[in-house]
Amino acid sequence: MTASQAETLYLGRANSQAMTRNQVTVRVAALRDAESRAAFDLPLAMHGVQPVWVQIENRSALPYWFMPAFMDRDFYSARETAYLFHSNSSGSSNAQIERMLTERQVKVHVEPGQTVSGFVYTNLTRGIKLLNVELLGTRQLLRFDFAREQDDGGFDYQTVKPEKFYPQERQYQVGLKALGAELQKLACCTTNAQGSAQGDPLNLVMVGSEHDVLVALVRAGWDFTETINASSVSHMVSVFSFGGSYRNSPVSALYFDGRPQDFAMQRARASISQRNHLRLWLTPLLVEGAPVWVGQISRDIGVKVTTRSPTLTTHVIDPDVDESRDYLLQDMLMTSNVARWGYAAGVDKIRQEEPRTNLGGDPYFTDGRRLVLFVAQHPRAIQDAEFFQWHPEDCGSTKPLAVHHHCSKD
Repeated sequence: MTASQAETLYLGRANSQAMTRNQVTVRVAALRDAESRAAFDLPLAMHGVQPVWVQIENRSALPYWFMPAFMDRDFYSARETAYLFHSNSSGSSNAQIERMLTERQVKVHVEPGQTVSGFVYTNLTRGIKLLNVELLGTRQLLRFDFAREQDDGGFDYQTVKPEKFYPQERQYQVGLKALGAELQKLACCTTNAQGSAQGDPLNLVMVGSEHDVLVALVRAGWDFTETINASSVSHMVSVFSFGGSYRNSPVSALYFDGRPQDFAMQRARASISQRNHLRLWLTPLLVEGAPVWVGQISRDIGVKVTTRSPTLTTHVIDPDVDESRDYLLQDMLMTSNVARWGYAAGVDKIRQEEPRTNLGGDPYFTDGRRLVLFVAQHPRAIQDAEFFQWHPEDCGSTKPLAVHHHCSKD
């Protein structure tokens, strides 16, 4: 496929998304595996590369500079991508591939009245692909945020429809001040499938649509977890045995309101033994029209052999579950994803000297609070995130991250 043919294809409504700000229109399209191979005649996906087509139409009187690193900090340069297909036996072929990829790489400078288009060679992403285009002008920055769900399947959020558990007649609206009391009524902890034993504490609440919550977590660097099946379990056992990472490794099922998590996400390290992971369940609560999700978050610090798991192995959690809870707050604030935040009661306070154990037999302790995050629909600077506290005893305390401080007296 030639560059002009590719451009005609990606301009199609089904293949691209567009947004206009300040007389600048940006169009993007993240190529699926088949589209990538058709456009470049190279198996880019096999090498972890996903081309993203970008078109910038500048009808303003100002010049702008496009910054690909804001789309993917670890994007591949054109020549770096070409070298993935370098062959010692074919110099002419090497040069041809390099020339093709270089010519199709998007130009970063956009003069007034100019339109540029081309590709950014990003890292292959599964699940939802975030396409952040930032244009730097004279004393101003234009930001265009796109999110595209990809057809690669196998994730919890693609197979579970949590809204079916709470049809409209079961949902109910609560005010912001009343939210703390409603959250305190929810179960303190997850359970097993039978509901006969308690597991990890439900120490997290997120407020926002499913799309906004998922996109915010992806923007903060979290990956989707695969649904547990024969393939994912086999892959996980292999990685456990031989070492390495597995960014989308599945998590075991924990239960709230009689059902397993609606979806789970994780921040993986280089080793599968270590990761932060969270589970979320939809509740019937609505605040300011937005759904309320209750969740569980903890940090995996190792693995152990156990007969309680079908894989005969399970993760060991950091017993200080408040640390992983507060890590998520910092992570989301740092990535401008928080409109409002605070803490509410609802989890039993467990002292370090007398820890409780989860379903895997791991000890944990907690101060008994749930982190409540209202997801920002648009990037919100850390100093603009509103702090709201449902604990009267904490009102008036110094909160170094809080600029807008509100306390509920209910």
